[in-house]
Amino acid sequence: MIKKITLSVCIILAMANLAFAQKGKVAINAKLPDWLQTVKVVNSKPAYKNIQDGYYLFLFEKQNNLETKEQYSHIIREISNGTGVQNGSEISVSYDPSYEKLVFHKLTIWRDNKPMDKLILQNFKILQNEKELSRFIYSGLYTAYLILDDIRKGDRIEYAYTIQGSNPVFPKYSNTIYFEGSSQIVNVYNNIIFKPGRNIRTKNFNSVPPLKRSVVKGLNVFEWQNSMSKTYPSNDFEPSDFDPFARVQISEYNNWQEIVDWGLSLQQFNAKKSPIINEKVAELKLKAKGNKEKYLELATRFVQDEIRYMGIEIGEYSHRPNSPEKILKQRYGDCKDKSTLLCNLLKANGINAYPVFLNTYLKKETASLLPSPSVFNHETVVAEFDDRKIYIDPTVANQRGPIFNNYFPYTAKVLVIKDGNKELTETAQQNLGKLKSLVVFNVGDTSGTSKSTLRITSDYSNNYADNFRDNLNNEGADNIEKSYVKYYSNLYPGLTIKDPIEIKDNEAENIISVTETYEIDSLWTRSETDQSKRLAYFYGDLINEQIVSIKKFRNAPLSLKFPCTIEQEVRIILPEIWNFENENINIDNENYRFLYSANAKFNTLTLTYYYQNFTPVLQTNSINDYIKDSKEILNTLSYGIYWGGTGPIENDGLNLKLLGIGFVALLLSTFIAIYLYTRKTEVNLDSIKNAWRLGGWLAIPGIGITLNPLIILVAALKQDIYTDKIWQGIQLNAHSLLLNLSVIFTVVFNVMLFVFSIFILVSFYKRRDFFPKYYITFLIFSFLITLLDTIASIYINKLVNNEILGASEFYSVFRIGIFAAIWITYFLKSERVKQTFVFSYPDADWRKAVIQDLNENFRINNLEQEENIIKNQETIDIEENERL
Repeated sequence: MIKKITLSVCIILAMANLAFAQKGKVAINAKLPDWLQTVKVVNSKPAYKNIQDGYYLFLFEKQNNLETKEQYSHIIREISNGTGVQNGSEISVSYDPSYEKLVFHKLTIWRDNKPMDKLILQNFKILQNEKELSRFIYSGLYTAYLILDDIRKGDRIEYAYTIQGSNPVFPKYSNTIYFEGSSQIVNVYNNIIFKPGRNIRTKNFNSVPPLKRSVVKGLNVFEWQNSMSKTYPSNDFEPSDFDPFARVQISEYNNWQEIVDWGLSLQQFNAKKSPIINEKVAELKLKAKGNKEKYLELATRFVQDEIRYMGIEIGEYSHRPNSPEKILKQRYGDCKDKSTLLCNLLKANGINAYPVFLNTYLKKETASLLPSPSVFNHETVVAEFDDRKIYIDPTVANQRGPIFNNYFPYTAKVLVIKDGNKELTETAQQNLGKLKSLVVFNVGDTSGTSKSTLRITSDYSNNYADNFRDNLNNEGADNIEKSYVKYYSNLYPGLTIKDPIEIKDNEAENIISVTETYEIDSLWTRSETDQSKRLAYFYGDLINEQIVSIKKFRNAPLSLKFPCTIEQEVRIILPEIWNFENENINIDNENYRFLYSANAKFNTLTLTYYYQNFTPVLQTNSINDYIKDSKEILNTLSYGIYWGGTGPIENDGLNLKLLGIGFVALLLSTFIAIYLYTRKTEVNLDSIKNAWRLGGWLAIPGIGITLNPLIILVAALKQDIYTDKIWQGIQLNAHSLLLNLSVIFTVVFNVMLFVFSIFILVSFYKRRDFFPKYYITFLIFSFLITLLDTIASIYINKLVNNEILGASEFYSVFRIGIFAAIWITYFLKSERVKQTFVFSYPDADWRKAVIQDLNENFRINNLEQEENIIKNQETIDIEENERL
């Protein structure tokens, strides 16, 4: 126990020391750095319509001293309304304590031009800022967080701080300074201060404020200042490389070769003497059986699938990879770790492989920037094999198929970290994959009793297969099936799954086949404009999801889904032969292609759709054409057919005709039941006096007799037989007369059966003398009616749908027949039945007879008692006389 307590205390002390150490990285020093430049501001205010989130920035000041490695920030925020009180009353500053220290100089609330000092170190909360943990990235960043109290409309919040230190992984300085944002800023000021001997280069993007150069205390000062910055409205589907804001890039690097040399300096590993690396190489060689292409594939899949993605990017390890030996031991790493391991595994078998730096957002726009390590945010691999270059992203899991067809998800300007390389290389995002889908509808007629079936077979290849496989491994087949059912149920109400989803994965060819099978109760819907028509719609839904919907021109490029190749065939098998006109649409240009056709042959209508994007980004000069084309494409993705009727379709409510028939049947049945129940019968006094109670084997039919009315009622309601939907479906059928008679018969039968079941129920518990006779009649009636109804259903189904139903349709007939035979025999021979059901009608007659019998018995008993008393008295008198 002592050891456990000691260990717990050590852990607590360690955590306390860690927390103290982190807080020690935040300090308060009212004295400002002596190298700061004086900033003059304009006293203005943005228009109220340009204020977002209820506050605006009056001053946004950043000063950078490259020599002292200090970054000074000075911000003044003014609260404009109550929303600003909610959104603008917190201060947060992020920093990396492994190489940075945060120093606060000022925190003042200005109210009515009077300052209130709020800078108290104890009020700051030091929080670990792991916003990318969901992406399995641990950065080690911390945030100094402060919630200000008593903030009001009109307050100005002014604060200033300095971050001291810089990431040691970067030998030179680089940065990008923005002068505009999504909301208007009154005063923007930025500078950099450095020694004259440093080669600082700048590059402007968009309308950057003029650069002011000066020398102060022997140091170069570059200054940019702007007032009332512009704002740019954001647009949906903007490409990630689209950046309209004014900014300047600053870099101390001279060319891309410097970045290559820097990248190579981070890769100084000697894995040849590592036992764990050599063991893995030997294992892969053995599996590859001397085939280098197979080895390349096996090594790639191993790193992609078995080295999990997790980055511990603290300090210089934000850009420096771990050793391949460490990565293999721990079985996790980020993009640079996984790329380093893959390169070393490939080189160990004579395959040249190199790290590749790229920017997943800027992509090809990377070439427009000054050389800098901070330009890149991702690392991949390029392998050289038989004069071919194969680009591989080791962070993409679940890729399969031939390694030469390996999907690389970027079209970008990249930097291959290879000795002697001096320039960027462009990679092409291959568009090899396709989603091909066959959708087959077997359409039922509009009778309301005929279901439609839907079968979908989809083939996913290359990148589509990679994505589906990844989703399958993450979500599971059950969740995918549920999402599909939910999706198609929105398109086709009444859809249910018929067979479980079937997924076949051909990993060698990287093709996944998916088969779905559904049933649809009500594919046909009523036309709103023509009550005599039933409509059914079919959709090219896969292409619908690829079209970006914009309604008007905007002065910004449009991001398209890329790569994208969709081929969908919708085959509609109809219950009879209809006439359709053939249709064809062809839209083909340098950006996208859409092909559509509708053709009918015999009773099958076939809709074919093909859509492909050739570019990931649509430039502004093509947007107007895309708006027009996308409308035409979307219009073809919905195809409606109709079934003409013989008369107007009434509301989908209750059908008055059937209700009327049911009501008449109810009155008639009730009258008959009352008549049968109230017929006078003879009183059998002896049987009534000696009647048995309900019990014994009678409990079994008694349960059924009690539940019968409820079962019959629920079954009738489930048939939905009284709705207009059933009636109108009949009118559209060629055998409407026969179906009408069938429905009317069913209605009358259900009503009579329901009333008769209540009659039987009351008679049973009243133990009426006629109950056995009518219960036997009820059993025979139920059996015969069920038999006739089943035979009629089979005949009508063969006549209307040309289908022969199986023997299973007679199951209920057999069940009722067996039940009836057993209990008819019992009720005919059982002594309990004879002694239980003996009570006549009306009750008053047998009750009166019973009372009279009781009174007569009572009188007789009294006379007998009086005679006995007299006899006893006489005996006593005789005995007394004899004694005397």
